[in-house]
Amino acid sequence: MSTPSLVLLVEDHADSRELLEEFLTLEGFQVETAGNGLCAWERLRRPPMPDAVLLDLMMPVMSGWELMRHVREDSRLRTLPVVVVSGAGSSQPLPEGVRATVPKPVDLGELRDTLTRVVGLN
Repeated sequence: MSTPSLVLLVEDHADSRELLEEFLTLEGFQVETAGNGLCAWERLRRPPMPDAVLLDLMMPVMSGWELMRHVREDSRLRTLPVVVVSGAGSSQPLPEGVRATVPKPVDLGELRDTLTRVVGLN
């Protein structure tokens, strides 16, 4: 049996974070969480490297846009698959390097399928 894919879930709303963590765990993913971009950045700087990141864009402390800027400037992280999960809409362009998007409110089936596809690209 293979090791489950490790997903870093970056979401500032605790209820959403807990719901998505529980769903992804039930779907067979190993999940770590971060409540903002700064916590996610600190987590990404130590092993093990996640197989994918689920990223909200609108967060306090450090936004998803700011986190993506740091990720793309770090040669170890530049190819890390990132899926944006956000209700931000199309008012701003997506950060460079995003592999896929899932709009809020989240369709859990779409999230699972998107994440499975993105992790499979590694």
